[in-house]
Amino acid sequence: MRKRTSLRTRVLIVLALAAVLPTALVGVVAIRRARSDIEVEVVRGNLALIRSMGAALDETLQGARGSMQIAAAMWGDLRGTADEAVESRRLLRNLEREVPLLRSLSIVDPDGHHLSGDPISVPPDTGAHSFGGYIGDVVIEDGVPRVQIIAQARSRTGELRGVLIGQLDLRFISEALAGARLGPGARLLVVDGDGVPVASSAGPREQGERSLRGRDPAVDRALGSAEDGSLVSGGNVVVYRNLSSFQSLRGVRWAILLEQPEREAYALARATTRDTLLVGAIVLAIFLAIGALLAARLTRPLVDLAARADAVAGGTAGGDISDEDLPPPPLEAPGEIGLLAQRLEDMAQRIGERERLQAALARGDRLAAVGTMAASVAHEVNNPLTTVLGYARLLLEDKPDDHADRAGLELIAGEAARMQKIVGSLLDYARSRPPGEAGRADVNELLRRTADLLLPAARKSRVEIALELSEALPSAAAEPDALQQIFVNLVQNAVQAMADGGAVRLQSRLAPGEVAIEVLVTDQGPGIAPAERERVFDAFYTTKASGTGTGLGLAVCRHLVAGFRGSLDAVDPPDGAGACFRLVVPSVSP
Repeated sequence: MRKRTSLRTRVLIVLALAAVLPTALVGVVAIRRARSDIEVEVVRGNLALIRSMGAALDETLQGARGSMQIAAAMWGDLRGTADEAVESRRLLRNLEREVPLLRSLSIVDPDGHHLSGDPISVPPDTGAHSFGGYIGDVVIEDGVPRVQIIAQARSRTGELRGVLIGQLDLRFISEALAGARLGPGARLLVVDGDGVPVASSAGPREQGERSLRGRDPAVDRALGSAEDGSLVSGGNVVVYRNLSSFQSLRGVRWAILLEQPEREAYALARATTRDTLLVGAIVLAIFLAIGALLAARLTRPLVDLAARADAVAGGTAGGDISDEDLPPPPLEAPGEIGLLAQRLEDMAQRIGERERLQAALARGDRLAAVGTMAASVAHEVNNPLTTVLGYARLLLEDKPDDHADRAGLELIAGEAARMQKIVGSLLDYARSRPPGEAGRADVNELLRRTADLLLPAARKSRVEIALELSEALPSAAAEPDALQQIFVNLVQNAVQAMADGGAVRLQSRLAPGEVAIEVLVTDQGPGIAPAERERVFDAFYTTKASGTGTGLGLAVCRHLVAGFRGSLDAVDPPDGAGACFRLVVPSVSP
């Protein structure tokens, strides 16, 4: 017989094929897209840089020209006045303070004759085409790049009165370019309108450096375009912008370029490709490992399901067994296996409910038998109690009021009479007959009597009984003996709960609304868990050791309380420790 491949192996093979193909496809697409996005982002980032640098450079140049044009307009109004010479010198000094980059300032007449200021080393062009002023091309003086700024001075009627000539020191451009944060191998370059380098981030320009027009395609493209752009030339990625694009009128014909070797510019793309391949391999390995775990999880529920079916078939599902005896139901299994497991679990639950119902019916029969037997025992106990009560009363008739035995005989007679009433109540409970009309009881007096009655047992257990009774309480609408029995049961349980001693506090007060009396019995024992506070009132439920309790005391107390329309509950203790029972008894209407 040929050996069949296991389901786990088949699932693992399918998961491996499902992982390899999508991973390879997604990896190729991710690498191509990453390179494309990186190329776009490199150009975009470099363009943003040169836009910022170009805007700052153009703002400086245009700001200087604007200041000179304002000064020229002011000088045009001074031309021909008596204070022309003095005011001209003052005007030039103010302009030098306002534009610190100016290295020289001069004023010439329309024919080019010097009128005021510094001597002119390079005569300017003051022809008709220079209307409104302009920024000239770069000149080198003493190794320092400078540029002339021309501003015409005209009268209010438009007559040309003279020309202001300023030389601007361009070393600030080199300092600005050197401070720019560039990528590896990148270089910033500023050229004038003739293509002659003005400044570079690589260092100061050389003396006599030639124009780059016709030798560098990027420079030709930058000077011939009114917009920014990019190109790849000579293994470099170059972005450029013409400064004239920053101004709509008589812009500076310079250009700013940023060039970076392709290898450094797109290094992130290569790193992304490498990382994508590495991550893809790691993800594939993780996916295969997860696939193996999923395959195991997919087949393991089938084994557990078979074990569960064996347990149900054997009759142990739903019964009172421990978790170690029965494997947990695979309710978290995927798909149809989980549905099948849920159906099997539902069937096991129904079988368990049927078994529990049968057990409950059997327990009911036992309780009925116990109730019948208790009624029979109560009936038989009533006869000797009658005898004890009769002899106690007979002995009391012969005892004077000051006799030493009279107090004990009265206590015996009173307790025997109370036991007769308890037996009668037990018979009524067994016969399910409604209780009679409620009597009147003094709650404080019954609490004091309970404390005196249980004082010997409390002292033996090193327990102190403290009374905190509210005075002027109305009478309670309850049978005194029934209420006494409740108090005795509650205090006795509290004393037995404190094996190491402690204190039992009995408190009485008017309930909110003053239509009932509230009694709190609080101990310092281990307390009752919140989940058990309702179960303690079930018949035959006890937390005491085997043979020391029947579990009927609190059940009888609640039954008696219900007879006079009161309530008895286990509540949170005021001090947060121990157990506390709260009894509410209706008060007698005045």
